[in-house]
Order: sequence, then C-alpha cells, then structure tokens
Amino acid sequence: MPLQRAQSTAATKASHRPERSHLVSTPRSILGRSPMTTFVVIAFAWTWTFTVLGSVSLAFGLLALFGPALGAIVASAADGTLGTLRRRITDWRQHARWYVLALAIPFGVAGIARVVLMLTGRAPEGIGSITVVELVIFVLVIGEEIGWRSFLQPRLRTRYGLAAAGLVTGVVWTVWHLPIYLQPELGPLAFVAFATWVIPLAVVMGVFSEATRFSAILATAMHGAANIATPIVLPDVDRVVWLILGGAIYAVGISVFLLARRQRALAAAPVASAPGHSGGR
Repeated sequence: MPLQRAQSTAATKASHRPERSHLVSTPRSILGRSPMTTFVVIAFAWTWTFTVLGSVSLAFGLLALFGPALGAIVASAADGTLGTLRRRITDWRQHARWYVLALAIPFGVAGIARVVLMLTGRAPEGIGSITVVELVIFVLVIGEEIGWRSFLQPRLRTRYGLAAAGLVTGVVWTVWHLPIYLQPELGPLAFVAFATWVIPLAVVMGVFSEATRFSAILATAMHGAANIATPIVLPDVDRVVWLILGGAIYAVGISVFLLARRQRALAAAPVASAPGHSGGR
C-alpha cells in the first residue's frame, strides 16, 4: 500500500508537470509571434549593413536590395505562410494589360512632369539614357518587392484600408532608404524630397498590387520602370525637382482614382441593398 500511494503521488505530480515543449520557445515560434516585426528587423538590418559596405564594392550595394526579400521569407516560414509568399513571387500569369500598365504608369507620370516643366519654361532637352547598372537594378528590385508588395502590403490590408496600407508601406519603404541619404552629398532635403515621391508611389503600387494578386513580378516591373523613367524622360532635371513634381503627380492621380472608386461604391450600394430588390426577376 505505501508503495502504491507513492506511485500514485508520483503519477499525480507528473500529470500536473508542464511538458517541456510548452516551456521552451523555438526560434521559429519566437519569429512567428509578430511576423511584420520580424520582417522589418531583418529587412532593415540586412540592407543597412550592406549599404554601409557598398562603399567597398558595388556588389554589396546590390545585395542590400534583398533585405526585404529575406525578411519576408523568414517571417513567412516562421508563421507557416511561405506557400502563399511563394505563389506571389512566381505569379507571372497575368493579363497583358497589367504588364503594359506597370510600365506605362511611371513613364506617363514622367511625361506629365516633362509637360509641366515645358509650360514653366524649364523643359529638358532631348531624351536621356540609362546605364547597365540601372538595367541590372531594374531586375534586382524584386528583392525589395517580395517584401513590400508581396508580404507587407497584404499583411497591412488585413488591418487597414487600401490607401492607409499603402501609406504605411510607403513610410517603411522610405525609412528603409535612410542610410543612403546620410551621405554628405545628399542630406535632409534630398531625403524629404524622396519621401514626397516614394510614399504616393507606394499607394499607387499598393492599389496596382492588389489588382494583380500581389505579384512580385508585376510590382518589380512597375518599380523598375519608376526608377528608369526619370533619367530617360527627364534628363538633367534636378533630382529634388523631379522627385517633388513626380510625387505630386502620383498623389493627385491616386487621390482622384480612390475618390472615384469610392463614389462608384457609394452609388452602387443603395441598389444592392434596396428593399425588395431581387436579382432573380
């Protein structure tokens, strides 16, 4: 009997003892608790490190572009959504019109900016060209877009509206570039001008990405076009000037689009909810 009581007591204690697996957090579980925080920390740490090393070799600067991709992959693997991210990265089967728009929108904005400069008597001369490095970066910005439009934007959309999600993505995207603007030849004014361009662009790209299933390939096409449109269409125009002007055009354009979209939704709402309305008749 004493032996049986001892065994029973030991069994009772064992049944109330927490399992070790519940006490020890794995690296994956820690990273998966807040995927967006994990993404931001990794994206910034990787990119800011390699941006500093970019003064040693251009290769480091190009590697810096992949901070957002790395952050998105790690965060998605941690919370079990890597399959979704993989589908967005490889989603190239889209209607041709989206590829046309991805290229046409940035070049259209640069073209409008050129017209504005012409009307103010400051028209650029001729058409510019781009370097081999700029062509390479056109492709490699997929390292950014896997993070911005295939990971961060859709995550933010679960919490915020379309415009707000784009604005938050734009702010993160802007701050991510901060080390570049700490260089003496650039400085605070250049950074502010960059912010006025990239934040409205982020809202535009957020709307575009939502329409294209957050495809990293299409987002890369638009991002790459935005980078090369200015040196081609607006050669020799002061960087601060074209950043502010281009940002204003993006802001006005997307504001008009979103307001028109809202008006259409409001106009359609009463018809859909009218008493006695039946689609079967």
